[in-house]
Amino acid sequence: MKALILNGSARGGKGVTGKMVNALIRGLAKGKAESTTFEIRRMSISPCTGCLSCMHKNPGICAVRDDMEPIYQALKASDLLVLATPLYVDTMSAQLKTVMDRCLACLQPFLIRDDTGRVRHPYTWRMPAKFLLLSTSAFPEPEVFAALLATFHAQAANFGSKAAGAICIPGSIALQVEPVLLDRHLYLLEEAGKILAETGSIPGTLLQELNTPPVDVDRYLQVAARYEDWCREQLNKARRSREDASI
Repeated sequence: MKALILNGSARGGKGVTGKMVNALIRGLAKGKAESTTFEIRRMSISPCTGCLSCMHKNPGICAVRDDMEPIYQALKASDLLVLATPLYVDTMSAQLKTVMDRCLACLQPFLIRDDTGRVRHPYTWRMPAKFLLLSTSAFPEPEVFAALLATFHAQAANFGSKAAGAICIPGSIALQVEPVLLDRHLYLLEEAGKILAETGSIPGTLLQELNTPPVDVDRYLQVAARYEDWCREQLNKARRSREDASI
């Protein structure tokens, strides 16, 4: 298996998203899969201009020349696409959404019905056969991922791919204040990567465990209160600095 991992976090490897990506990579390696990772924040990728040159002039080739080029090549060579993103305003990060918009280049302008009867575009070249979502949210309730999950499944269907699973871990504020709270899920994520590489799928029971919040809401609020205290300290420091500068 060849896996392409798109890390859409604005913080790269510093946050919970980065830890999830690293755990998955370790597991994929144990299962003898090859992984290629792009940290999108370090790349220069412009939004889709909607010119449709990729459909009407040069099929399958985007008219915008930038750092999408190596991603296009990796997409064509991979079996699994991993979309890794923190939850930003109820969906994927702008960095990752920009990349997904640019994948329009794989579509033809014509129209067909798929196996479910939905109207789709056929393909000039194919995206990876399987999609996997990794995400985290600052809020503690799993319900916050609803819009992102809908987008993820819609994207997989539009690109003719299958969703291999979605792993969404809420409560990242508490998980960064007390990193040990995330350890169990990182272990399970590593196991999931290994099994996915070896069998092509993740057992439903393992997905269910991975999507169980690491902390309940009461514990989350208790831990997150320390973060709020830190925020107050930072705001007070900034206020005092402004006051001193005005003297």
